[in-house]
Amino acid sequence: MKSIFALFILIITTVSSSHACDVCGCSLGSNYFGILPQFDKHFVGVRWHHSSFFAQMNHNSELLEREYSNDSYHQLELWGRFYLSPRIQLFTSVPYSINFMRGSHQTVTASGIGDISVLVNYTLVNTGEDVGNPWRHIWLAGGGVKLPTGDFRQEDNGTLVNPNFQLGTGSTDFVLNTVYTVRYQNYGINLGATRQFNTENPEAYRFGNQWNTSAQLFYWRQMKSWSLLPNVGVYYETAEMHTDEGFRQLNTGGEAWFAQAGLDVYYQDLAIGFSFKNPINQRMNSDAIADIEAQERWTVSVIYNF
Repeated sequence: MKSIFALFILIITTVSSSHACDVCGCSLGSNYFGILPQFDKHFVGVRWHHSSFFAQMNHNSELLEREYSNDSYHQLELWGRFYLSPRIQLFTSVPYSINFMRGSHQTVTASGIGDISVLVNYTLVNTGEDVGNPWRHIWLAGGGVKLPTGDFRQEDNGTLVNPNFQLGTGSTDFVLNTVYTVRYQNYGINLGATRQFNTENPEAYRFGNQWNTSAQLFYWRQMKSWSLLPNVGVYYETAEMHTDEGFRQLNTGGEAWFAQAGLDVYYQDLAIGFSFKNPINQRMNSDAIADIEAQERWTVSVIYNF
């Protein structure tokens, strides 16, 4: 098997009448690439993302009881990479989301197609495989668009569900990304960054612009027709506050650091991967009575190269 390389939405939900909470991974999970197999081939695959969050509001009043919400977000993503030319790669992602809100005052389930993404990356540097050179460098940069294909007007008992719990944002958003990978013999480092610029949707709601970056150390082990790629690293994401009709919204936006670890297994043209992220430090833009907490995330993927 040839060498393995390639190349955010931090959304904190307002703890309001909908009592929902969402911190990243759902909308921009489809724009996070990590380490991809067989750099010179097309691929199609599926990924299953899971993330969970906890939010509570303590009014410190005998008249108002404590409110809380345990939310989980699941996304089945069909995605692929297709070469338009030797240096230009087209990435597409079609997500199907299943969201659960389990709170003290509200229980909601939402499912359906999310926002489709289309990105194009250009290979700036690719030193290729050279038996006499133990070093390899690959650097890509590009961007694309996230389309408003997901439902963003779902209601619960006649009331519009919080924007962060919707299947889509309702806005056309723009993405820039870059990734650099360097490998020395069987050891390497993968560095990536993504910036998303969000626009206002038809409800005059705009999600804050987002940024994420990651660094992963990996070890590549070849065993006849099998290859293993264990990796560890850190992941950081941040988002600006959201606005509604131009007014900034409380309890939205923030930043978080995650420790991450994963293992990819490659057999001929198949690749199976698992990754886990656990928050190690987070600072949400919550007010005095609200507490919002990002919890663990994990992803399972299966890819076929051709």
